[in-house]
Amino acid sequence: MAGDEVRIPAESAAVAGNLPAACAAHGRPAVRSADFAVQSRAQVQGSRVLNANVLGMAARAGERARQVQVTRVRGWPLCRSCARRRSALLGLALLLLGGGLVSIAVALLIRVSTGEQSAVLGVPLLGGFAAVLAAVLPFSWGSLPRISRARTSADGRFVLVADPHPAFAAQVRS
Repeated sequence: MAGDEVRIPAESAAVAGNLPAACAAHGRPAVRSADFAVQSRAQVQGSRVLNANVLGMAARAGERARQVQVTRVRGWPLCRSCARRRSALLGLALLLLGGGLVSIAVALLIRVSTGEQSAVLGVPLLGGFAAVLAAVLPFSWGSLPRISRARTSADGRFVLVADPHPAFAAQVRS
């Protein structure tokens, strides 16, 4: 079913119990359900290069905020694989963020307590900064909209599920 898309009415997705009992990605029975918000994709007009100053960026952010539609989804089904994947990715994000912050703090405390400059302290300091920045990736990959493959339609009337499993699609259509 590659390239297929299922449309679920937004008012139906906003009520718990109205969604299928099968996972959208794998078609397996749900072991957990989740509530979250999905956004539409906004197409902001204009050149990013010409609007590189602060006012241009603020105008683009305002235009994007006016165009984005947000839909609340209640009771989205997650199979064991999806729930495990989400937990693992969010755990990794937490580990990178916490480890990075601890590494930065330790490097700064050693520097302050010894009173000496040392190039060796640059390793945990820069490594900590890199870990904190890298935590964004697993956090994004473990987000419910990414795992569920769901987004809101441009008009906000539907929740669109990209490339759903046939079992999920059959339950939506019935």
